[in-house]
Amino acid sequence: MGSRILPRRVRGFLTCWGVYMDVDDKFSEKLARMVKSSFTLSVVDMLPEWAEYQLRYLKRHRKLCNFRDPQRLSEKLHHRMRYPLPHFSRLADKVLVRDYIRDTVGDRFNVPLYAAMEVVTASQFECLPDSFVMKTNNSSGAVKIVSDKSREDMEQLAALSNAWLRDDFSRRRGERHYKAIRPQVLFEQALLTANGPPADYKIHVFNPVEGDSYLFIQVINGRFGRMTQNLFSADWQELPFRLGETLPPSIDTGITRAPAELAEMLDVARRLAQPFGYCRVDMYVFEGRIYVGEITFTPGAGAFKLYPAEWDLKLGALFRWPELPLSAITLEAIGRGRHFHDAVNELG
Repeated sequence: MGSRILPRRVRGFLTCWGVYMDVDDKFSEKLARMVKSSFTLSVVDMLPEWAEYQLRYLKRHRKLCNFRDPQRLSEKLHHRMRYPLPHFSRLADKVLVRDYIRDTVGDRFNVPLYAAMEVVTASQFECLPDSFVMKTNNSSGAVKIVSDKSREDMEQLAALSNAWLRDDFSRRRGERHYKAIRPQVLFEQALLTANGPPADYKIHVFNPVEGDSYLFIQVINGRFGRMTQNLFSADWQELPFRLGETLPPSIDTGITRAPAELAEMLDVARRLAQPFGYCRVDMYVFEGRIYVGEITFTPGAGAFKLYPAEWDLKLGALFRWPELPLSAITLEAIGRGRHFHDAVNELG
């Protein structure tokens, strides 16, 4: 993006860290609209790395990202996407993270695992129970609940699984740490109630440089039907901000009432998130037990918006920065998984 393309009022300079520009609001809005209409993976593949991430941020937040000195939560998440630390890959891997969960809070918080496969054939389903959940270890959204496998076509399930395995999720939204995860399909116990899957408690944990951690809970319900979202503080009060603006809140008392296991859920989330400036710990409560589904370092690929917008900066201030080196003990616990595909160098 040189001076021949951008108007004179855009002042910029390029560094190895990316682009920092002073752009007026009207031009940012205009440029964001142009990006939104033409931003595809085929276009991304033609861009230099710094331009790709600036345009990703611009499309989502209608401003340019300060990669040199990120202050907002959205900026720090995009910095992580662009410059991931190696342990992000290990802990975003839904297979390997089970070791970290076991060693940090106990194996009882892991969802029972039947199998994890790098290639899936129809015959392998014979070894699975009648009901299970199948999902990938290296992506979001690739999940299928099988409540009765006798009603399923095993060849189609195998084809679906292998299609998931061929997909490079890291390219979809620019989350580079997913590139270093060896793709597998997990088959877990199906946590099903009479109304379907239990609510998803997404606990956001912020660890500032000084002071206590700040936590809030995002409750997603009805994931495979009419989806709702409710936000609560750690003491189960309403929050002064909203996360996105598309999902309606639930009025179901089973969602609006604090779960009996809340204190333990918060303790588990704090312990798992302790080494990091920020992460999101996803949990379920099923038959009175807490299960950890995953740990996420770049929720929603940093695309979600906070309202009022000032909370992007407020939460960013609670996100310890720069990222701190992990202790040798923590690195040992994270690195115990034996199936980690050491592809960090592929990230460039």
